[in-house]
Amino acid sequence: MKNFKASKRNIALFGIGMIAISIGIISKKVISYPAGGCMKGAQELTFNI
Repeated sequence: MKNFKASKRNIALFGIGMIAISIGIISKKVISYPAGGCMKGAQELTFNI
């Protein structure tokens, strides 16, 4: 009986892990970040006061 409960718990943890990994893969494909960053080259940001 103890082994059966441990087995169910391991299966549940494995399932949660697989769901987390698949969500990570899907979100990486959906959300793409620019490789070069926000600013191109040597641009300066100035504020006119």
